[in-house]
Amino acid sequence: MTTTTVRKFAISIDPEEAVDFAEPVDWFGKRLAPLGFKQGSTYSYRYRDNECMMKVDLVDSQDGYFVYLYVQAPDEHKFRAEAVAKAFDAFVVDTAGTKRHSLKDD
Repeated sequence: MTTTTVRKFAISIDPEEAVDFAEPVDWFGKRLAPLGFKQGSTYSYRYRDNECMMKVDLVDSQDGYFVYLYVQAPDEHKFRAEAVAKAFDAFVVDTAGTKRHSLKDD
């Protein structure tokens, strides 16, 4: 049995750090539904196909919600994360390691 990498990203309006969105919960669902995400609970959305699984979690903040994306796939994660960020007109912030890096600038 092979294992596939799971990567965590933040979707943010700031390319350098995770910044929250000051939007109501239904705003997120309207952007994720066209990408094939299904709402699993009030604050999470899931996507699955033969190549990958993705999950978006909304985390409460003082002004709205932080958006975190988890991608599990055997191939490159970058294009999948960028598609989700594009739906929010935002950036992908790689949360791996201590240095944050915007994938949109690559």
